[in-house]
Amino acid sequence: MSQTHTTSTLVLGAGYAGLTCAALLAHEGHEVTLLESHETLGGCASFFRIGECTFDVGATTVSGVVDSQPAGRVFGHLGLQPEFIKQDPGMLIRMPEFDVVRYADQQQWTAEAERLFPGGRQAAFWQDLYAMERRVWSLVQGLTHFPPTSMSDVLRLVTPAAIAGIPLAPGLVRPMDVLMEKHGVHRNAAFRRFIDEQLLISTQNTSQQAPYLTAAMGLTYPSETYYPVGGMYRPALQLMRHATARGATVKFRRRVSEITREAGGWKVTCSNAEVYRAERVVSSIPIWNMARITQQQVRSYFERIASRFDHAWCAITVYLTLRGVPTLPGQYVQLHLDRDIPYVHSGSLFLTVSHPDDRYKAPEGVTTITVSTHALADDWRGLSAEEHDRRRDVVRTAMVEAIRRSMHEFEGMDIERVDVGTPYTWQRYTQRHDGFVGGIPHDVRRPLPLLPPNKTPFEGLYMIGDSVFPGQGMPAVMLGAWNTVARIFAS
Repeated sequence: MSQTHTTSTLVLGAGYAGLTCAALLAHEGHEVTLLESHETLGGCASFFRIGECTFDVGATTVSGVVDSQPAGRVFGHLGLQPEFIKQDPGMLIRMPEFDVVRYADQQQWTAEAERLFPGGRQAAFWQDLYAMERRVWSLVQGLTHFPPTSMSDVLRLVTPAAIAGIPLAPGLVRPMDVLMEKHGVHRNAAFRRFIDEQLLISTQNTSQQAPYLTAAMGLTYPSETYYPVGGMYRPALQLMRHATARGATVKFRRRVSEITREAGGWKVTCSNAEVYRAERVVSSIPIWNMARITQQQVRSYFERIASRFDHAWCAITVYLTLRGVPTLPGQYVQLHLDRDIPYVHSGSLFLTVSHPDDRYKAPEGVTTITVSTHALADDWRGLSAEEHDRRRDVVRTAMVEAIRRSMHEFEGMDIERVDVGTPYTWQRYTQRHDGFVGGIPHDVRRPLPLLPPNKTPFEGLYMIGDSVFPGQGMPAVMLGAWNTVARIFAS
């Protein structure tokens, strides 16, 4: 016999988007219930434990936590103080030719770029990028109703700040190539490889197609990169505790099987036969999954946008337990590959290395490492168990060998355990269609304002997360949640 529950707002998904939304609503005394299909929080920023070691499920960085940036604004508004360690350098990029030390300081980094990548006007190029980054962060603070979905939204955008941002608009429809050519830095082949691999992990695209405005954000973020003590899930845990302390209900192992409209609101049915009725639903379920669990006009809407945004990346992840503590300039390493790896569609691996003093992640004398790279769903869809395992083992061996060849800091240290996640693994544990992670790639052919909006055409149904505006990454999904909550209160 099914149980029926009622609430004012039902939030679907306990990743950063859903938890931010629930925490902000509960902070204002709003009745909210959050459902998560998995047994723990975090979504694509979740974790798992093996013995005394804790691993982030994906290799990623924390950024956007300065007060003027989305994550910092949320934490500050809620009075939360996650434990972060500023990374300087923000990242080590190991290329076959040399190491690139991505210093946090703009001037120091510019000098490094000029030294390593001669030719063109590097200083002017980076000055343009940083100027755009500062203007974008300033602009987005007040654009809670962007992209507009009604005339009232359009009128809300007629502000001095929004009007001042109009000159930035060409950067949404012109690729990074244009800016590189303007400053003459496009002829250096090593620099183009550096830029393309940096953009692939930040915008999910390369300089030929990534809009130069969002690419500027992706290329400058290492100046404000942070390590979350304990892992990516720890700040998310603070958001959840803040929400529940103020009356929110959070339920795990609640996989949504159907969302239907009914008089006065929405009905959400879970696979365990529980039914939830709410005035409004805020869903971080990806658009591709929404097309399968909604009905009638709502389904048609999601089918239409899912077909328009039909490409997203998958990930292959490797989890290493290293006996020893390597000496590195920071905890984030982008390792350019010296040879191709089957089923890997990127020229690099990204490593998140546990901090030597982080006892949440590993016991003393042990290091945990999460490694991620890009994959395509087509390589993993519909495989037999035997073929899946064969491909998984090929990739695992090649990725570990690449790390062993290039990371001399690991010499003399035993890799005690190697675990692997494939797109099938991501699909199984996150329920995401085809194992898509990382959101919709930024692309001049589908500019950022044309991403699916947070407010759907259906009264009381909102979308957050990495498959809608403003896209992927912790700062972006937290900004989307902030904007959506602002829309809810405005209505």
